[in-house]
Amino acid sequence: MRKVILLISALFSAGTMNAAYAENKTPDCDSLNIMLMSMKDGLDINANWRTTGSSPKKFKTVSVGDSNKTDPSFDISCPNLTASYDGNVLKMKADSYKGITDHLYKQLNRGVDLYNYRWYTDPKVKADFKVDKYSFDLERLLLTDGYIKMPEGGSISKKQSFIPNTAVISYKINGGELKPLLVNKNVTKYSSDFKAAKTIDIYHKNPDMARRGFGIERIFVDKENGVLEIYKEHVFPPK
Repeated sequence: MRKVILLISALFSAGTMNAAYAENKTPDCDSLNIMLMSMKDGLDINANWRTTGSSPKKFKTVSVGDSNKTDPSFDISCPNLTASYDGNVLKMKADSYKGITDHLYKQLNRGVDLYNYRWYTDPKVKADFKVDKYSFDLERLLLTDGYIKMPEGGSISKKQSFIPNTAVISYKINGGELKPLLVNKNVTKYSSDFKAAKTIDIYHKNPDMARRGFGIERIFVDKENGVLEIYKEHVFPPK
């Protein structure tokens, strides 16, 4: 009898936990925020929203994604936006690409970091904090130093001298041939291609990411169908 009671209790508890889990996985679309945040050791991708608390005036915030170290995956569906994440790849779809950037840029104002390395000139006392990074502006579709556009058609500035010769950014337009964007510390003229494109596929590799810093290895944009995909890790195409 005791075993039966324990079994029923366990099944009831599991059902309650599953119901709570399912409830927490169902977002409040009005308060939903999908956030891309460069942290100390990597890019955190999270989705947050509000749920009703113990009274109408109280609420709590539900967070899924990399904030959950056990299982960062999520799959969210709202009337004007869907998003899925498996711990490596974020896929978003909206009525238009602008719908995606309008959502992200509520929280994101300088794009997503292709490479980010944070360090102290004196790590013992944690003095003089520095950040080496370069980013991709998802709204303007431009390569930036994290703040302003990196000039096209020439070598990178002294501020970006930390970028190794072996760092490469290439892209495909509308599924076409692979073209260089950053090679041998030179930025090609690419923005006119991006403006006219229906789809943009960006591939990035930087050997420094194997020993310090972190970054993104692929970004896919489908302007025509309102799609954005961000890959933390991806194989660089041969051509």
